[in-house]
Amino acid sequence: MSFQDILERVKPSVVGIGLLANPADPLSVVILGTGFVVDPDGLIMTNRHVAELLMGEREGVIGLRNAIARAVMFVERSQPHRVAGRELTQAYGMAPVPIVAVRMPPGARKAQIDYGDEPDLAVCQIDMRVLRLAVEKPLVRITFSDSSKVREGDEVGVCGFPLGLGLPRGTELHQLTAIAQKGIVAAILPHPGIPNPHAFQLDIAINPGSSGSPVFRVDDGTVVGIVFAAPVRPQAVEIQRPDGTPEPVTTISLPTGLGYAIPSNRYFEKPKTVARLPDVNHP
Repeated sequence: MSFQDILERVKPSVVGIGLLANPADPLSVVILGTGFVVDPDGLIMTNRHVAELLMGEREGVIGLRNAIARAVMFVERSQPHRVAGRELTQAYGMAPVPIVAVRMPPGARKAQIDYGDEPDLAVCQIDMRVLRLAVEKPLVRITFSDSSKVREGDEVGVCGFPLGLGLPRGTELHQLTAIAQKGIVAAILPHPGIPNPHAFQLDIAINPGSSGSPVFRVDDGTVVGIVFAAPVRPQAVEIQRPDGTPEPVTTISLPTGLGYAIPSNRYFEKPKTVARLPDVNHP
């Protein structure tokens, strides 16, 4: 199959993950990341660091911001859809669906990436009742394939929302669709040949908003990875202070044109057991 045919199969499963800018306006969605359907009963895969943006604290209790957390389905002419009980007739549109639950590894996520950490993954449950009120077509899920079979140089595609998306955007161009990219697996980290690598490095430019995008094989559309990071290098310059001494200043970060993805097999790892230390008895 051609890449275009594969993309037509993958794209309907890709959703935007974000928050309502105005709780009273169901179309005021600000997309913060990407997700994709892994179960037609409403389970959406994304990154943990994206799902954490949907969490909030109230009176000392941390929970999901149900009132404004949304998964955004983008629908086409063949998919009749409604928003807030009103049927929309335009050729293309969006259906923001509440996210009602999030499952992710326990504990605080470390700021620095370590090979021994739990993968940066989370699964969101959307409100299927609201989805059925908005979109008549059933959800289409993406299937996983064995990421241990991936080799350096393999062609892959990525589909998501680089740089995010705000709706509406005034006079700017509307983007009611996910963006497709294509490249290769540039490296297997920390090195090829190990049974469960920590990450794939992609020669695809990854930006904020791409997090949670599926990395799929170009020959069959199955997912072999989930985008989770991109390397950036701040451009450091020096300016002269009035006394003549140099002052380092960090300017705009320079993108590297690369990205990182979590191999899909890491999603199926059994959670690591937590060893409880014995109580300490103080004299």
